[in-house]
Amino acid sequence: MIGLFDRDIFLKLCCCNLWFEAVNALELTQPYRLAATSSAKSNHKLIARMLGGAAPEDVIQRTQEIVDIVPIIPDDVDKIYGTAAYQELSGIDGIDTGEHILAAIFINSPAGRMLLSGDKRFIQAFREYLPDRWDELSSSIISFETCILAIEERYGFEFVLQRVLPVKHCDGSLRIAIGDQPKVEHFRKAMTSYNPCGIIKKRS
Repeated sequence: MIGLFDRDIFLKLCCCNLWFEAVNALELTQPYRLAATSSAKSNHKLIARMLGGAAPEDVIQRTQEIVDIVPIIPDDVDKIYGTAAYQELSGIDGIDTGEHILAAIFINSPAGRMLLSGDKRFIQAFREYLPDRWDELSSSIISFETCILAIEERYGFEFVLQRVLPVKHCDGSLRIAIGDQPKVEHFRKAMTSYNPCGIIKKRS
């Protein structure tokens, strides 16, 4: 299974030091990232914004190391602009430029692929404005919440907690799910409740 990662979820997983665990938990054979994640300066700024302050040096270094080994999506982006899928997504509030390209690539060729997004507004906009597409493709659209729960299912709550506790503010759902006194039951309930993809399908 190929994973198409938007910038938001890519950076959040790097922040949490859970990138490789996410790839394993979702059984991805090849992850790809957007070209926008190649900018170290932009990544630094976005991570600092996510964490509400200075970006820790270890997070920045780890992110760059992952950027260096994860290839950019190989699809010809220039050709995407003229596709029906790209036009279908045009003008939808809540879908930014990178997500627009990523979603069009996914709609054009969904077989054997997952679309992974850490942006609730994008997923909500997709569901609201493209309900037929959502019904067709939602099983292969993965939110940050779904991703973290898949990691927790595979590696355990204590493992996830150790990784995310120092950077829990990188995501609103994660911050609430961890709270001040982390408990596995609250964590699972909160991440499920705030999951913009809705019901999480248990893996067989």
